[in-house]
Amino acid sequence: MRRKLSNWISGKSDMNTLTEKKWVLNTVMIIGGILIGAGVADCLMSLNQLNVDQLARGLTIFSAGVTICVLVDNTKAQKAAQKTHLETQLQLKTIEKQLEAICNSQQLTEQQLREIKNYVTESNKLA
Repeated sequence: MRRKLSNWISGKSDMNTLTEKKWVLNTVMIIGGILIGAGVADCLMSLNQLNVDQLARGLTIFSAGVTICVLVDNTKAQKAAQKTHLETQLQLKTIEKQLEAICNSQQLTEQQLREIKNYVTESNKLA
């Protein structure tokens, strides 16, 4: 566990492995929500005591929680966009194969049409 965490912190880990484990993202989202709640609570308590230092601390904690939630949301959106991109690439490859088949069929049809015209012209010359 320690090695995996240190690899993840140092950036050596693949980001896809992190996004594939939903429980990790959900846990981080919960931590962000807790920080948001703690920041709001700290701000409300500072308003009762009129303590500017506590208000600043509460706002800092709140902004850290919001930052974490936004990062997790962006990670989820990036994964969804990547999945959509891959699906689109597969569809484009399928369409490309179909277009190549149509082009080959059209070329074959044109070749057969030319052969038929040649036979007709040869038969007209013989007749």
